Parts: sequence; structure tokens; C-alpha cells
Amino acid sequence: MQSTNDIRRSFLDYFAGNGHAEIASAPLVPYNDPTLMFVNAGMVPFKNVFTGLETAPASTATSAQKCVRAGGKHNDLDNVGYTARHHTFFEMLGNFSFGDYFKEQAIVHAWTLLTKEWGIDPA
Repeated sequence: MQSTNDIRRSFLDYFAGNGHAEIASAPLVPYNDPTLMFVNAGMVPFKNVFTGLETAPASTATSAQKCVRAGGKHNDLDNVGYTARHHTFFEMLGNFSFGDYFKEQAIVHAWTLLTKEWGIDPA
């Protein structure tokens, strides 16, 4: 069984090997978004790119974003301690295209990573 470090590294390496810029995790406390207490999703550091306020750092990107969900729509805080699988901190692995490709290629990347790189049987 692979460790979480191995999974993270192979995910980032796969997308970097397919032309995605590897972007470091942003801080857990957003520096430019007063609407969030913590980064709660991998796309949060790119929010200004999606809204047109900033230019994308590259046409495609990949990241392992540190996240905390401690309130709001996706609140895990109330479940911490009740089960062994509920936590408030996690890393969200993501791949992003800023106008380079769309759903079809995203599906190809995901399928290839899961079946060819990680060896998950598609049957």
C-alpha cells in the first residue's frame, strides 16, 4: 500500500509530466479573501483567476492544497470525534486548466492516472 506522501507525489508528478505547473500550497489562512476563515478547497488560491481579477500562473496547474473545513456548507467540525474518518484538516489534490482543455481531457487525465499510473482495475 502506498503512503499518503507517495500518493501526493505521484499525483503531482503525473500532472507535471503532462505539462501542468506544480503550484505550492497556499497558506491555510487566505491572505486576500475576507469571506473565508480558512482555505477549504483546492481552488481557493485560484479564486481571483476564476473571477477574472488575476491572470493564471500557467495555462494548466496542479497542487496539493492544505485545507480546513470548520464551518459553512462543508462543515466537518461537528463530526470530529464521532468517527475515525472525520477530521477538519486535509490536503486536496487538484488539477486545473485555465482555458487550455475542458472536461474531455480532464476525464482522460483522471482515467489514465487511476488505471495506468496507480493500477486500479477498471472492471
